[in-house]
Formats: sequence, structure tokens, C-alpha cells
Amino acid sequence: MNGIPDQAREHRRRRGALMMAVGIAALFVSTFTVPEAVILLARSSVDGAALGTRGVVVTAVGTVTLITGGALAIAGFNWRRAAGEGPNPEDLLLDEQFGDGPVRPYGPERRPGAPFEDEDEDEDEDEDEDRERGTD
Repeated sequence: MNGIPDQAREHRRRRGALMMAVGIAALFVSTFTVPEAVILLARSSVDGAALGTRGVVVTAVGTVTLITGGALAIAGFNWRRAAGEGPNPEDLLLDEQFGDGPVRPYGPERRPGAPFEDEDEDEDEDEDEDRERGTD
């Protein structure tokens, strides 16, 4: 399909899934650390006191987990999606039987869902409608 061998495609999909799982886990951790870091930063700014050791650690961990978790989740999702799926045996069989072309010919004047009609039939119908109206 896109030139990637099956083994490499599966490896890439597994690696993307692992990156996405680590990213989601980091985002989960950040849901606990970021609010606490915001509270500690707000208290230290109101009191005018320096940020304690716990505040520095929680702020650093919250920032790192939020940024890296989001980046890993997005990168893992895109990596996994870019690998694509391997060729399906049923699709290969259908391509072998019918080729890659469309099953029904394309006609821009066709309405979606309407059955395919030949152009000659359309002209005959137009003439029939003209006769019914009394115009030629």
C-alpha cells in the first residue's frame, strides 16, 4: 500500500501504541500535579514567601508531564496512523477479480443514490416530456 513492509508496519504500530499509552499515562499524572502546582504557586504569590521544595517539585513534575504527555500522545497517535493497515486479503482478491477502477461509471449529472441510466435513455425521456407538454 504505502511501501512499508508488513513487519516494519507492525513494529511501527506497536511503537506508536506504546508512545500513546505513555503519553496518556503522563497526562493522567499531570491531572493531579498541575492543579496542586497552581494552588502552591498562588499561595506563595499571595504570601510573598518563596516557593517551598514541594512547590518546586510539583510545579516541575506537572509542567513536564503535561507537555511531554501531550506531545507523546499526539506523536504516538500520528505514528500509529501513518503506518496504516496492511493489505486485506479480501481487498487483494477483489482487486484481482475486478481491478482498481470504479465499479459504476462516474457521471456528474447523476443524483447520488439514483440508478445508473444510459445517456440515450435520458434523451428519449426528454423527448417524451416535451411531447406531453405539447412542445417539440
